[in-house]
Amino acid sequence: MKLIGRHKWVDGATISESYDEADDTIRSFTATIRGFRNWKIYKGKLTDSTTKFVRVVVKSIRDRIDAGDEEVFYWKDFPFTSKK
Repeated sequence: MKLIGRHKWVDGATISESYDEADDTIRSFTATIRGFRNWKIYKGKLTDSTTKFVRVVVKSIRDRIDAGDEEVFYWKDFPFTSKK
């Protein structure tokens, strides 16, 4: 995966966007949220709604961290992966 950029789409988070060098239509989004690194947000085909979806997921994780919900820290892999 090759880094395309880092985005500040959500307060309290930095979202990294990468692409697969073998297939540049595959995108991977990871995030640092409230200082907690390497949240795997999405991996799959890039669509018109992908970035909106990524923002919603990151906001949800951020809000759960802010609320003190420790269950959010048990995610092990990409919660959402495109099958297309």
